[in-house]
Amino acid sequence: MCLLPTLTREHIMALPELIRRTAEKLLTRFCAQRVPSLERGQLGFSFKVREDSITLFEERLDPSDPVQFCLSPVAQFRFNHDLQQWTLHYPGSNNRWHFYLNVAPSLDLGKLLQHLEQDPLNQFWD
Repeated sequence: MCLLPTLTREHIMALPELIRRTAEKLLTRFCAQRVPSLERGQLGFSFKVREDSITLFEERLDPSDPVQFCLSPVAQFRFNHDLQQWTLHYPGSNNRWHFYLNVAPSLDLGKLLQHLEQDPLNQFWD
């Protein structure tokens, strides 16, 4: 028996335009600043906006094909429309995302990005 309703396409809303643009600006800056200058061209970061979530990816050169990059999910930010708050999630097994309990939901995506950068529980970075 399923206790939680299954989310269908009609339950998921796109990010409001201003919130999406603000988030894209913050994440673009975060991705650019995260790469050490010595690793540029071999390491990078990108993100993808999908409905009410944004997934952050690490891009590394594929060792078997040096012109291809491998994408690895690092974190996901989800926006709650009712509360107007962001939550932080980390990748787990079986391509599932897990709610990161070490930081509360926040109105400020920048706060979650700072927590991601610090990563006190080593959930996001190797």
